[in-house]
Amino acid sequence: MSKKIQQALLSAILIVGVTLGVNAQEFPTRPIRMIVPLAAGGATDVVARLIADKLSEQVKQPVIVENRPGAQGMIGVEAAAKAAPDGYTLVFGSSTTMAAISSLYAKLPFDPIEDFAAVAKALDNAYNVLLVPSTLPINNVAELIAYAKANPTKLNYGAGTASSRICIEMLKVLSGASITFVPYKTSTQALNDLMGNQVQLVCEPTGSGMAQVATGRLRAIAVTGPNQIDEAPGVAAVAQTPGLKDYGHWSWLAFFTRAGTPAEVVNKLSNELLKVLANPEIASKIKKFGFDVVPSGPKELAALQKEAVAKYAKIVKEAGITPE
Repeated sequence: MSKKIQQALLSAILIVGVTLGVNAQEFPTRPIRMIVPLAAGGATDVVARLIADKLSEQVKQPVIVENRPGAQGMIGVEAAAKAAPDGYTLVFGSSTTMAAISSLYAKLPFDPIEDFAAVAKALDNAYNVLLVPSTLPINNVAELIAYAKANPTKLNYGAGTASSRICIEMLKVLSGASITFVPYKTSTQALNDLMGNQVQLVCEPTGSGMAQVATGRLRAIAVTGPNQIDEAPGVAAVAQTPGLKDYGHWSWLAFFTRAGTPAEVVNKLSNELLKVLANPEIASKIKKFGFDVVPSGPKELAALQKEAVAKYAKIVKEAGITPE
């Protein structure tokens, strides 16, 4: 290689380096896209929009929420995985879409760890609630297990998300109960069939689940955290059932961007998001939807994600679930 070519390459590298530095300092200079891999209107979507609005105020650029539901959240996450590595696309992922899903599917169109850069964890302790039709003679988990063992072919559970499926499969492993899985494309479809007694059990986020209980057509028999919670008054925790003290299932929600995004941009996004989450008014509004604001930065989130991938791989193996 000639000296002139070497000098030209060195100059190009220096120019790129300077450009990246300037871009990181000025970032963002145009709208940011925030992908929510769920349908509009749910608790996660509403919370994402609260965060997006405040983030937009801070960075002085529009933050546009884009709902990309379907395929257990894979459609939205895949769209984020294919985005340019420039920080202008965020995905509001969860412990399901960014961890558990890798054990439930043999071939994913993305790698939850390799294709993404962790930006900031936002929420934790997002508990679910176990629901049955109000016409079913089951009022708690102990009665559910007894009924399932006495009627091994009569109970079916519906799940429209990987989280909902793991929630009940974990219960089956620990209790030995026989409950047949019925797959659904969405949680809404599973809930509708539950109200029609087409299936007899679902595991749904507390916010949406308790809203259906209020109609009188469904009964909440347990929450999936370690203790009772304010969002589901009078409903015991699964772990309070004799023999099930090791049970626990809840989700976290966090922001990721495309792998390869400059570290300076990732750090700026993280800092701005952490400022949003530190706002008491935002935290108070989020709490009403059944989430706790438990923020952390890129390093902590990356470690949490890897830990969750290993945790769910173990659960799926113990449940004997064959990846699809």
